[in-house]
Amino acid sequence: MLNKIDYIFYGLGYLFNTNVLGKEKPFVGALVINEKCNLKCNHCQVSNRPLQDLTYEDARNGLKTFYDMGIRSIAIGGGEPFLWEDNDRKVEDVVKLARTMGFKLVVIYTNGTFPLKISTDALFVSIDGLKETNDRLRGTSYDRIIQNIENSNHPNLWINYTINSKNCQEIEPFCKEMQSIKKIKGVLFYFHTPYYGIDDLFINLTERKKIIKRIILLKRAGYKILNSFSCLQAVYNDDWERPAKMCYVYANNKLFQCCRSIGNQEACTNCGYLSYAEIIHAPRLRFSSVRTALNFLPLENNIREVLA
Repeated sequence: MLNKIDYIFYGLGYLFNTNVLGKEKPFVGALVINEKCNLKCNHCQVSNRPLQDLTYEDARNGLKTFYDMGIRSIAIGGGEPFLWEDNDRKVEDVVKLARTMGFKLVVIYTNGTFPLKISTDALFVSIDGLKETNDRLRGTSYDRIIQNIENSNHPNLWINYTINSKNCQEIEPFCKEMQSIKKIKGVLFYFHTPYYGIDDLFINLTERKKIIKRIILLKRAGYKILNSFSCLQAVYNDDWERPAKMCYVYANNKLFQCCRSIGNQEACTNCGYLSYAEIIHAPRLRFSSVRTALNFLPLENNIREVLA
């Protein structure tokens, strides 16, 4: 695993190139290695589409594409990436490949229904509410996810919570419940993005602003929330940049700027992918965003413990 000092020097180099030399450089790449998923979430139409998963060599090509662009931070996702395989290779082999190629930061996004053994710098598990709400939105999975979290030795495990009209009233009790689980570092909030058109899960900007105020109060009260104050304010003001020039996605052997819905104006206008807001703000030296970026890294460098 990457040492925080190494990553800080990498970040300083990026800041020098962008802020001093004025170069426009991408910062993060998302590698979508598969489309298969064992859940059928209400908000998702991406998974289980009739598209081929990436092969190991496809993944290598995607990583090389990112590397040649100057990207050194990657996120691996799907589908459900723990379902990915190519002959005897599993997702851990893709993580090791990224390390070998020289990527500085590797994270993974998962639905948490498989054992959480992976040597990434950060591990993000999706839960969208307390048990009854999550299971209604994502399929029966909450108990299994929590058990996998309790059994995990990963040192830097976070929760992704996508806020929608069905779970927006559970934010406070959810934070309290996650705070009681020692293995969880905290929660990163998103808003439901209407990739497929405005639907009954959508929350408009007026309502989002009310929710952001609640999240800020929770953060000030000491709850472990990864979203930074500066980015929450930017989303509140609706003045954060999108589509993002710093972020790219490699999926189905194609490269996309920002996300696979590039060109979908409705989705872009109403985007709720708040981790992108963090990525955009950190190089602008927003202190709270920089601190959030450093939280993507573990405090220890012990891969064997993660995989034990």
